Amino acid sequence: MPKSEFAEVLVRLREKAGFPTPFAFYKGRDGRRALGLSFPNYLKLERGSSLPQPRRLEPLLSALGLDPRSEPAREFVRAYLAAVLGSRRLLELAAGPSGMDPAPQSWVIAETAARQAIGQRKVQLSLDQYGVLAKDPAAYACHAIMANTLAWLPTSELARLTGRKAAVVSKALAVLARTGLAEVADGRARSPLAGRFVTPPALTPLTASIYASLQKHRAAWATRVLHSNYLILRARKDDIERYHAHLGDAVHLSAIYGDVKPTEDSGFYLVEARVSRLFE
Repeated sequence: MPKSEFAEVLVRLREKAGFPTPFAFYKGRDGRRALGLSFPNYLKLERGSSLPQPRRLEPLLSALGLDPRSEPAREFVRAYLAAVLGSRRLLELAAGPSGMDPAPQSWVIAETAARQAIGQRKVQLSLDQYGVLAKDPAAYACHAIMANTLAWLPTSELARLTGRKAAVVSKALAVLARTGLAEVADGRARSPLAGRFVTPPALTPLTASIYASLQKHRAAWATRVLHSNYLILRARKDDIERYHAHLGDAVHLSAIYGDVKPTEDSGFYLVEARVSRLFE
């Protein structure tokens, strides 16, 4: 039986995420817990004999390491909706161009370039790895520094940068080493992810508490705001959602300027975008 378009897209995105087999993906992403599926049921998705329930889509996107606003994520959802409707033509009629997106062509070009550059070195951590970072702020701080530094760092330097005692840093490094997030030798450490683009966990009910903890840890590091802009406006929710997609790509675009080779004039920066609802 030929595979459905959804199954073909799922298999292609799974392989692109670095998992050559369905079982490697299911095991590596803790499918029972993260997807809420048994392996035989997941296998049915890849074989095209079954479709996931709508509530499984976001966990699948997260497991595939996809930003929900990215083009691969949209392709994944479009394939799913076409399968549900039984017709790609019906989907195209429903989702035809509205002419409402005001993004200038320069934005589109920049965002496309960012996705291509970042996609070559993108990686997503496992839920267990995110859980370790969420639980241990010292481990998260060391991970953030090492993942952005292409060099071995002395424990004393990590202690200085994180503002923690050497003993605390050594313990955090041991935890990172056990979870595959650090290599430690002779009083020094480095990250196997240095130079890669580590995508944040997709915000789902399963990752909400992890996401909140990581955000809290990052807030503790940000001692000085270098740039800040704001605007208060009244707008339609759909328009703000479209703008937020562009805003997210603009944040990811900053990765192009990242330089993991330590130099005298380099430092660590947090680039963050936030849209808040007022006067609820």
